Amino acid sequence: MTEISVAVRDLARFCFRSGDIDHRFTPSPSAVEGIAGHQALYRRRDPGYRPEYPVALDLARDGVSLRLRGRADGYHPQQGLLEEIKTCRCDFQAIPAAVSRLHLAQATLYAALICREEAREGLTVRLTWYNVDSGEEQPQERWLGAEELAGFLAGAMDRFARWLALLAARRERRDHSLAELSFPLGSFRPGQRDMAELVYKCIDQGGRLMLEAPTGIGKTAAVMYPALKALAADKHDRVVFLTAKTVGRRAAEDALARFVAAGYGGSALTLSAKERVCFSPGKACHGDDCPFARGYYDRLEQALEAALAEPALRREDIEALARRFEICPYQLGLDLLPWVDIVIADVHYAFSLTPTLGGLALRDGGRWSLLLDEAHNLPGRARGMYSASLAKADLMAARRGLPRALARPLERLNRQLLALQKEHWEEPQRDSRREVPAALQGALQGLVADLGEQLAAQPALFQQHPSLGEFYFSVLQFQRVLDQWGEEFRFELDRGRGPQGLRLALNCLDPARLLADRGAAFHSLTAFSATLSPALWMRQSLGLPEDTVCRRLDSPFAPEQLCVHIADRVDTRFRQRSHSLPDLAALLADWLGSNRDNVIVYFPSYRYLEDTLDLLRGRPDLSFRRCWVQARDQDDAGRQELLTLLARERGVAAFCILGGVFGEGIDLPGEQLASVAIVGVGLPQVNRDTEQLRQWYQQRYGAGFEYAYLYPGMQKVDQALGRVIRTPEDRGRALLIDSRYADRAYRQLLPRWWRYRDWRPTPGADD
Repeated sequence: MTEISVAVRDLARFCFRSGDIDHRFTPSPSAVEGIAGHQALYRRRDPGYRPEYPVALDLARDGVSLRLRGRADGYHPQQGLLEEIKTCRCDFQAIPAAVSRLHLAQATLYAALICREEAREGLTVRLTWYNVDSGEEQPQERWLGAEELAGFLAGAMDRFARWLALLAARRERRDHSLAELSFPLGSFRPGQRDMAELVYKCIDQGGRLMLEAPTGIGKTAAVMYPALKALAADKHDRVVFLTAKTVGRRAAEDALARFVAAGYGGSALTLSAKERVCFSPGKACHGDDCPFARGYYDRLEQALEAALAEPALRREDIEALARRFEICPYQLGLDLLPWVDIVIADVHYAFSLTPTLGGLALRDGGRWSLLLDEAHNLPGRARGMYSASLAKADLMAARRGLPRALARPLERLNRQLLALQKEHWEEPQRDSRREVPAALQGALQGLVADLGEQLAAQPALFQQHPSLGEFYFSVLQFQRVLDQWGEEFRFELDRGRGPQGLRLALNCLDPARLLADRGAAFHSLTAFSATLSPALWMRQSLGLPEDTVCRRLDSPFAPEQLCVHIADRVDTRFRQRSHSLPDLAALLADWLGSNRDNVIVYFPSYRYLEDTLDLLRGRPDLSFRRCWVQARDQDDAGRQELLTLLARERGVAAFCILGGVFGEGIDLPGEQLASVAIVGVGLPQVNRDTEQLRQWYQQRYGAGFEYAYLYPGMQKVDQALGRVIRTPEDRGRALLIDSRYADRAYRQLLPRWWRYRDWRPTPGADD
């Protein structure tokens, strides 16, 4: 008998939603505020009240074993009361009846499961709206007998029956295909089988795994294969493949396509950012303003059925389906999440302050496993996700032309900004503090509450006043960061230029605590990359627990495949660059002139790149070279231009930025790329922000320079080295230029599987 597990919340949403999309009444702008609202109500309830009450029921229907599961917000056995709590920040009377009906239906399903399990005569079902700003609560309740509750559950199951049959057929097809699925790349490369076994054990045990494997080993396929196999073995319920960059998403989609071609019969979905797929940019996500939101839920079931007939849904597939059914493509992707086997998504969806996937995993109680690609990128991305800024100039632009009622909360906030400008700062232009003034926080909370209420009454408010909408969402992010405040945060002030130049920032120095909180929502987590050393540093940076299994696999390539030369006579430190520039140019000219292969030369900055290129231009010994230079604002078209050039021509010399889009993630096997030269050791710039990081890491781990400068810098070097050897047939060379490569602290951080030798210029080369 096929077994299907469905969350009560998903059953309610499938059966009882109708009409338009309306995001004005989602629980609250902040998940933290929503949790706080629930806790506030729990403190008001009687001692016998049981919060977060787990419910589950096994049903057999039409040859399918169905397990309904979930957590009711509150249950009071003595009072015979089941409560569903929803938070808001608007007038209760403004909440549409359709929204309340959906939440009341969810509560009724919880009540039906409890009544059946405990053989009760009936229960009081209560839906409580709680205003997070005023603290008021608005209950709506009714008593339902056991027979009526059983009928309600049966009616929902009748509505769900056809969809359940489709799910069961798809599950049977998926599991059968996985039982027969062989590794689609043929035999495992050396190291790939070890990776697959480690990932499978991690999923089986619900553990945490940090896996460093060399570039070119085929990590994506090696981790995806055991994760798919574990689905059929019921080791977990869903696979989430997370990427930090577009190139990683494409690699995951391509790997999945190979599995589909090899016979995989499950389903997969790529999530795309709202701004990339929206059919009505500039319009409100509401039926009154957007035609793709109007009547969305009335057409959703047909769209879901059509979507799950496809083995893998990329962005273009979702858009095509959305146009076919005239519905919102972004919301369609979100509504597919409970029903697909594999999700490919940006790390934002699991680790941000509004984590869509983490929230689902917690609410439905399912076993979601994360596969975190290029995991070394996550701490840097997370610092951005857990930081926020506000500009006084943006506030003034948002206030311009507003009616008095809308302008008032902005004026209150502006007074707080003026007060900050008048204060004495440690430095004339900038100031850094451990705490955010309470008066400023109060003004921000008041603005969010007032504008949230206005938005509920006027869905197109931000379309009429775009500057107001942009500032409002900046304030929301500011509030979310404040909700997470801790010792690893700093409140930064910058006066800027002119009376409106003030800028406030909340900077997260170390995202480890918040990454740990969000990672805990998932059944298992596998973080993998070619550069996760030193292991202790990366484990701590990723917020992984001490019992994380850390493995570093050997390279499948022979040491002689990449000949790495070190030129430690050139000092590339910032203060020495002008002095050593002629030596650097001569060295690179010798390297570029010694062969006609394609080469990428990596620099630590655009200025350094341009100064060096000025000395190289016009040299007759380099006239055969086709030069390509990375632009400061390289778009996708420019990126593709270089990849196409390297694929078609030989003798290309590309000048790029170390740690940029061409420094990792690109796959250029064979003659497409046979050589790299790396100028410097990749250390981050010395500035106020990096120095704050150094001080924090020194205080916390006693390794400030290493954690803030040395390890991140050498990670970029190692990634760039990994661009050359991609297959067992590749051969290539690399040149490392910097006097610090003579230092053991730097040398020991280079990949251990290559051989290193001093660079000797060719006879007659410039000295």
